[in-house]
Amino acid sequence: MSTSLIPADSVFGIVAVLALVGGLALWLEGRGIGRRISGVVMGILGGMLCSNLGLLPFASPIYDFIWSQALPFGLVLLLLHADLRRIFRETGRLLLAFLLGGIGTLIGALVAFALFRSFPHAAELSGIFAASYIGGSINFLATSRALGMDAFPDLQAGAMAADNLVMAGYFVLLFSLPEIPLLQRWFAGRSVAGADAEPAPVDACVEPSGALRPVDLLATLGLGALICLLGQKLAQLTPFAGAAILWTTALAVATATLASQPLQAIRGLQPIGLGLMQLFFVMIGAAASVPAVLRIGPVVVAFLAVLILIHLLFLLVAGWLLRLDLREIAAASNANCGGPTTAAAMALTKGWHPLVVPLILCGTFGYAIANFIGIALAGWLGA
Repeated sequence: MSTSLIPADSVFGIVAVLALVGGLALWLEGRGIGRRISGVVMGILGGMLCSNLGLLPFASPIYDFIWSQALPFGLVLLLLHADLRRIFRETGRLLLAFLLGGIGTLIGALVAFALFRSFPHAAELSGIFAASYIGGSINFLATSRALGMDAFPDLQAGAMAADNLVMAGYFVLLFSLPEIPLLQRWFAGRSVAGADAEPAPVDACVEPSGALRPVDLLATLGLGALICLLGQKLAQLTPFAGAAILWTTALAVATATLASQPLQAIRGLQPIGLGLMQLFFVMIGAAASVPAVLRIGPVVVAFLAVLILIHLLFLLVAGWLLRLDLREIAAASNANCGGPTTAAAMALTKGWHPLVVPLILCGTFGYAIANFIGIALAGWLGA
């Protein structure tokens, strides 16, 4: 088994590399070729480079902590700038785009199964990947366990590695999608009549000027942690996947709406939140193991490539016919493939603030239904 220069249990080593790579990507974003590439995209690619060259591990308890704890915390900090009174006017048509993406995923899974049905456990993989690309990675794990793939650890590990690799590459594409000139021309004027060419940011809380004070840092940590804690406690009363992020989001938005004036006095909410989001995206890249995929073979990657290509093509064509905006399509696809947290992170880093709360709600809905869809599809295909 290959080892990395920095051990998987080295908290300081892993966090140092993730933070430095993420910071370098953000610094490059406004310089040279970086102006044409998102800092998030460069962070994902930098994370992939670090792990596949042996500097970082492909899996680590620190990654799990960032996914389960740091990401929701950062999301809370960013949502404390979202006044619900203004966001409700901007909910748009994200649910329609999200449902279209789910249909595209199902069609892609069926086509991929038809092409690779001779591959071992193709029916199970079809259901697992359908669940993963309707609701997110949390559904990959749940559906995999439900379909008994724990009995085949090599195949399960290879499928997870392929999922991470393809998802990392697809995130790079999604962040660049609204800037592709051909698509910009194709979708010119496709939004609903009267819609702005560029959605206005929802700046419910304006960041105060001045240096970050100790009281600002402590208030940020305390308020964010309290909201996350309450969200987790309320999730225990709501037994379905994704309940924690739903409750946490609701509490953060309620706080931003009811206490918008006091929150304006806290410095650093948005920079700290954006920094944690950047850390997460570098981690997504670091978890994409090319060697693990190659050990299983390119078939799983090809399987996923077919699924995701059909998902995107169906969403683009259907979205064009239904006059959806290209940003809505890219964000909804992210909610399908990565879940509510990655979609919200994308919207926040791209400045699409009115889409954040609708994306989280759509992604949480995907959490709730994707397991059932994936298991039913696998059973129908003969698993």
